[in-house]
Amino acid sequence: PRSAKTQMIHGLNRVVRGFGLEAVRLTQTGPENYLESGHETSSRSEDAETMLGTKQFDHAQRCIAEILTGNVPGDLLEAGVWRGGMTIFYRAALKAHQCTDRKVWVVDSFAGLPPIDRGKETFAWNAGDMAVSLETVKENFSRYGLLDNQVEFLKGFFSDTLPTAPIGPLAILRADADLYQSTLDVLTPLYRKLSPGGYAIFDDYQNLPDCRRAVDEFRAQNNILEPIEKIDQRAVFWRKLG
Repeated sequence: PRSAKTQMIHGLNRVVRGFGLEAVRLTQTGPENYLESGHETSSRSEDAETMLGTKQFDHAQRCIAEILTGNVPGDLLEAGVWRGGMTIFYRAALKAHQCTDRKVWVVDSFAGLPPIDRGKETFAWNAGDMAVSLETVKENFSRYGLLDNQVEFLKGFFSDTLPTAPIGPLAILRADADLYQSTLDVLTPLYRKLSPGGYAIFDDYQNLPDCRRAVDEFRAQNNILEPIEKIDQRAVFWRKLG
């Protein structure tokens, strides 16, 4: 659960946001802040496109190289993109490899978290937390010259959009959904589309118990036996065998 100080800051920001203001805590950063993933409220650079550390990007680069050299069919998808940093990296990596036949799916409500079911969620989230507009994410892609027809945006809550979205095979499925129910809303329609040899990646498995519970339940119900491996202090992955 959030500390009293964090709850106070979030409450204050809900009041002052309408005036274009924001309260933040300034903390000194060190090497670990760049290696390890942080969080918007604890470790961030103003206007950065990501909260993720270099360990996660190094891992993403290895995954993309593996799916390309191994001809694992499918697109790359992230559900829950914040300012778009990882999906921008996905598109950049495809461009670097001169890959023109795969898409990057950028899936988000672009309005923050959905209404919170307090019976399922134990963390003190609020609806609308983590909101970044679609226009902002597109501008971030454009800043790197990577907004093109290989990038597909899917706007809306996962439960509304993913069951009927025209998404084909996936080689990388990355979920940064924050909530128990939202994590299941990603896994239920999409995991069956992950190709053998593809990667399932979960950003908050180690630090958010609700996300871990959703992943563990889904694995148990679907007899997923591939071992879970750590990326950094937050994220985990496994490679789908069949």
